[in-house]
Amino acid sequence: MKTNIPSLLGINAELSTYSVPVFEKDLPDGIWGTANIDRTVHINKDLNKKQKKDAAEHEMEHIKQFRNGSVSYDTKNIYYKPSTGSPMQIIPQKSIKLGGHGLPWEKAVYDKTKTYAK
Repeated sequence: MKTNIPSLLGINAELSTYSVPVFEKDLPDGIWGTANIDRTVHINKDLNKKQKKDAAEHEMEHIKQFRNGSVSYDTKNIYYKPSTGSPMQIIPQKSIKLGGHGLPWEKAVYDKTKTYAK
């Protein structure tokens, strides 16, 4: 029997994995998705099916960055480690445009996903 629980919780069952739930949410205009430090993904509920898939793919790459320790964040800073042997860089969130294509951790993901929000 098919369950309706994911849709009741706002979860996109098709795009979610066992360890990373993908929630469809009201997000500000122009924001396709967010990867959260708690390893959940939020995607804009107003996107079409292909855009949702592209957004989830992009945000899952950020989850991989969180898992491998190359990126983390808190309410004030982004913590970025370009490579295993390099020191952690601390970037104040107020000094950057979050999600900006030119940010090194975003560029790495855009280089892999190609189609998201371009």
